[in-house]
Amino acid sequence: MIRGGGGMISLLLYIVFGLYFLNKPFEFVEMPEFVMGFDIWITFVGGILIILGGINHMMASRRMHHQY
Repeated sequence: MIRGGGGMISLLLYIVFGLYFLNKPFEFVEMPEFVMGFDIWITFVGGILIILGGINHMMASRRMHHQY
């Protein structure tokens, strides 16, 4: 996805959005109204991250199989 030092940023994004999606149905932590106002955008960006993660996994898997 992002090369160089951006790998840590993308990892942090995946963790933050993943924790948000885990918290959403179970409500471990009550989210402020300010954050809930952006719920549709958070879901949209999270969906894009899931798709990019799947593509990245597919490409990595394909590269591993073609190395041998």
